[in-house]
Amino acid sequence: MSTERDRAERLKRLLDVQARKRRLAEWRLAELVREEAELKATSAEILESLGTQSLLNGLFLEGRASALRRNEAKIVLNVQNREATGKALVEAQRIEKRMERAVAEADLIALRREERDDLDLALDDYLAATGASLE
Repeated sequence: MSTERDRAERLKRLLDVQARKRRLAEWRLAELVREEAELKATSAEILESLGTQSLLNGLFLEGRASALRRNEAKIVLNVQNREATGKALVEAQRIEKRMERAVAEADLIALRREERDDLDLALDDYLAATGASLE
């Protein structure tokens, strides 16, 4: 196998690794979106529980307020993580696209090299056969 074909195969393996990294970033982003929806639902539940339907509601007000603050802090952290993961996903997509182009170019170079080697071999065989028949 030629060095060009070896290079093309290595680049294909790297492309597979990069595709996996991109998929992991996509899954992480989807998980963060799902987590954000859960956190917002939790905040809504806490706010609904602060209604005036119970006389004992004031006893639990501070606990619910601190739970709401903690939940809002988690939401802020989630948004930051989503932004970072989104940037990482875009970068992974860019790298993958560049890798795809490099793989295509390496395949083309390897194919050209193999065709040139085959042509050289056929030409050598022809010239050897022609030279032998003239002797």
